[in-house]
Amino acid sequence: MRAIENNGLEQYLTLRRYYLPGENDAPENLARAAWLDNRYWENFRIAVANGIALAIKGE
Repeated sequence: MRAIENNGLEQYLTLRRYYLPGENDAPENLARAAWLDNRYWENFRIAVANGIALAIKGE
């Protein structure tokens, strides 16, 4: 686990395997997987913020 945490390339390879299991490790596929991961967390952040706003409003 520590090897993954300290190695950026290994992190990108892991993301590629998760998001694009049928693709190879070409740089464009690594970039695509990183983009997908960023989009996922951005959407997650927005959903949490909206949920908190709804809870505070009481609706």
